[in-house]
Amino acid sequence: MGEENATVELGMREQYPHAASYIAEVLKEHGVEVAFGVHGGHIWCMVDEMSFHGIKTVTVRHEQAGVYAAEAYSKVTGKVGVAYATVGPGVANTVSAMQQAYLSCSPVILLMGGHEPEHDQTYTIQVSYGEKLMEGITKWTQRVIEPCQFKWFVTKAIKDALSYPRGPIGLEFTLSALTKDVPPNVEPSIYGEHALYTENWNKDGVGKPISLGADPRDVARIVDALYSAKSPVIFVGDAVHWANGGKELTEFCELAQVPASGRRIGRGAIMETHPLFFSSRAARGILKKSDLLLSLGMKVGFFDGYGSRWPETIQVNESPEQIYTFVDTKLAAVGNCRVVLGQMIDYVKDKGLEPPAGRKDWIAEVQKIHNEARERLLARADKYANHTPVHPGWVCKALWEVCEDMYDGMNRVIVDGFTISAFIPPFIRARYSGQIMDASEQAGVGHGIGMSIGAAFGDPESKNHPVLVLMGDAGMGLAGWDIETAVRFKLPVVYMVHNNNGWLTSLKLMYGSKWEALGEQDQPMGSESLPDIPYHEIYKLIGCHGELVEKPEQFKPALERSFKAAEKGQPAVVNVLMDPTVGNPQLGTATYQFCLYHIPWDKLPRRGKRMRVNAFRWIDWEEVGIDPKEYPPVDPWEPASPDELKP
Repeated sequence: MGEENATVELGMREQYPHAASYIAEVLKEHGVEVAFGVHGGHIWCMVDEMSFHGIKTVTVRHEQAGVYAAEAYSKVTGKVGVAYATVGPGVANTVSAMQQAYLSCSPVILLMGGHEPEHDQTYTIQVSYGEKLMEGITKWTQRVIEPCQFKWFVTKAIKDALSYPRGPIGLEFTLSALTKDVPPNVEPSIYGEHALYTENWNKDGVGKPISLGADPRDVARIVDALYSAKSPVIFVGDAVHWANGGKELTEFCELAQVPASGRRIGRGAIMETHPLFFSSRAARGILKKSDLLLSLGMKVGFFDGYGSRWPETIQVNESPEQIYTFVDTKLAAVGNCRVVLGQMIDYVKDKGLEPPAGRKDWIAEVQKIHNEARERLLARADKYANHTPVHPGWVCKALWEVCEDMYDGMNRVIVDGFTISAFIPPFIRARYSGQIMDASEQAGVGHGIGMSIGAAFGDPESKNHPVLVLMGDAGMGLAGWDIETAVRFKLPVVYMVHNNNGWLTSLKLMYGSKWEALGEQDQPMGSESLPDIPYHEIYKLIGCHGELVEKPEQFKPALERSFKAAEKGQPAVVNVLMDPTVGNPQLGTATYQFCLYHIPWDKLPRRGKRMRVNAFRWIDWEEVGIDPKEYPPVDPWEPASPDELKP
């Protein structure tokens, strides 16, 4: 009987070959090594084929974590990140993460299950029109209904996702298509077995972005302008990271003696310990004295004030789409930032250019402004070194000191929390681009855990300097169970929880300590969660190392122990009880105060009144019976007293 079974060919007792294998084959051809997601009946054949072809499939606890992981993986490796989700609820669960990938211009391919088109416009099981659902949050999404289209659309998706501006693409494979027989069991389609697909179409360039340089005449004008300027500076954006242009950036800055500052994943493209680096905290003072800005690969928007305070600007980016008409522009050029920087370096060397007289004085002035800003920052944090509950400003200083002492500042840092996101940026001194990741313009929470998974898979060196994720407790509530995924795969990740008891509890600064500005039915809880949730104990139950920090002196030893555990493949959770009366300083700005302007004046606590008066200085407060002198400006770092939280 055994001998008879041995002669039975593959395909006689199972469906083989089948269309889903095409997807795995073409992903493998493009160098895909790992994919993240949650499987389901409609896509079992696709996910299994990826596994059969040697692609690691990482099953997460929630589909959004799969897409967040794919996004971080793409930022770490420069390759496309691949995620998958089954039809209906699986696809729907990816929307928030896909929107983040879209806004951050990250090259993610989402492989979606789709219901059978034979049952369109009916109540079939798990109805899903992924093509329509993803229309506004992808570069494009295609519903694929014939096996002969599979390899062509995957190939096109990878090329287009990596084309600048990069971005996510959705491919919806219907159940009918995935389960169809394919040649040699059936005849090929009239367009051939794979229609428009060409194997290894770009030979050694398959799976890599296509780069282009700028017009040499534009390059010459840009360099000449920078050398003619008295006080030029460079802002470094995402495109420099995607182009892997850090080496060329640093060389040009040194040749031309132009100081530079990084933004988002562009931070670290010039090391932030380099004497030509200046921080965003110092940027406002430096820009006031600058006569020319080179915006290099910048995605200019809300967080940059749309360039409204910039001096005359040269814009260089990889796509005309990210050359902005609202910026006062002297020159503009389109090209891959690494290639353009190389062209600029060649021009400088060919012409034998030397930095103009006075450039050393400008560098010295920039360094002075930068160093003084950092000294003020560190002194401000030290003021709260003994404050209990723990102050977020001090904890950010302390955690980066640990990263410097233990790992020379090489840890990847993922920021996921409203309050902590305002305090941490200036303390980090990035050593390489892509070292710091966040939600970009999505400005959401709950992304950090999924992104840590992708970052750890994408960077094998993270075992030598574990990934650090700065979580808010709101984000933990949204996505915390995917820490189990990190435990399961023994990933070197430390999760520090900024625990201030719920969703934006610092809004008590505007609503009162018992949320008195709300209706009586919502008092006294407001948007708070249970107090002091023991996240460290919860995650110990599934294998994490756990630490509770209630006092400042406990923090550094707890973080050090957690890093040591993570190095050995045991993810750690450091639960830090933070002062809930210290909020994101942005709450006091006109932007946020405008969103809170509906709260009646008489219901505001004293701290809230001070914040409103000083945010809206153009209002004639005396005309409405308020003496602004009685409401002095607020130091947003200063914890609110109980009296300040009373209406």
